Amino acid sequence: MKTLTPDNALSIINKISAFEALNRDEKYFLSNFKWGFKVYEQGQYLTREGDKDDRFFILLTGMVSISKGYPEKVLTQLEPGEIFGEIGFLSKEERTASVSAVKTSSVLEMDRLFMQKLPIEIREKLKDKIIENLISRLKMMNTRFSLGQL
Repeated sequence: MKTLTPDNALSIINKISAFEALNRDEKYFLSNFKWGFKVYEQGQYLTREGDKDDRFFILLTGMVSISKGYPEKVLTQLEPGEIFGEIGFLSKEERTASVSAVKTSSVLEMDRLFMQKLPIEIREKLKDKIIENLISRLKMMNTRFSLGQL
């Protein structure tokens, strides 16, 4: 598994909206957590439906596909800045979908240990972003439901 250098990570972090609440020093601190930055090659799975793990991801570069079932049905594709896997992180339940790289993609991969090692200011800002993301998805699902799309 490839990882990003701290300089590459910082360059990407500065461009991603998920990190906009972090100040310069917090972004620098986060970019030096080398073990959290991963690169996945095209076709490689980040998570699989049914797996149990407590990681969530922020997509930094590339594109990932969210799919469900067998044979797999693609539900959506995500682009840089998107957060995914947060339900498994928060609920500790099995993954409800699979995620694979559509093209070479880099992510910040976080689990409970990673979050515990972060300064509280960074941790709280990331948690706020997770909550914002969940609210946004809930609103979208409610809209789709009211339009009869679900």
